[in-house]
Amino acid sequence: METSLQRIMRKTGRKPIECKCQKCKQQCKTPCLGTPEDILRLIKAGYKERLAITHWWVGIARGKLDFPVIMIQARQEENGYCTFFRDGLCELHDLGLKPTEGRLSHHSITKENFKFGKSLSWNVAKEWMDMRNGEIVEEIIRHMTS
Repeated sequence: METSLQRIMRKTGRKPIECKCQKCKQQCKTPCLGTPEDILRLIKAGYKERLAITHWWVGIARGKLDFPVIMIQARQEENGYCTFFRDGLCELHDLGLKPTEGRLSHHSITKENFKFGKSLSWNVAKEWMDMRNGEIVEEIIRHMTS
């Protein structure tokens, strides 16, 4: 059975990459989106308190959806940074817990070559609506509400 990560890699053509250039470090300031599988791993690793309900509005802004996608994601702190952004990098990186968008993102993604259907954020958001992930989402909700 194909995982969410495999499905997103197939649909976007992206592969996991590690780049520590300034442009990529700048991306790490904003929480990257995780699939239900990613978020469940974070919960099980003890990071529940650093996660929150999120509404993904990009689909509406781009005229592709008429509703926000509701999901659980890393918190954005009051300073505007991702809760996992420490000393210029993602603290989850070396733990193997970095969410899918962060694992597949790279500074080569620009406004000029952006295609909504192949975008990482859209493909991660779709995983939250995919019935194949229903049991994982239910487990996440149980953890978050207990």
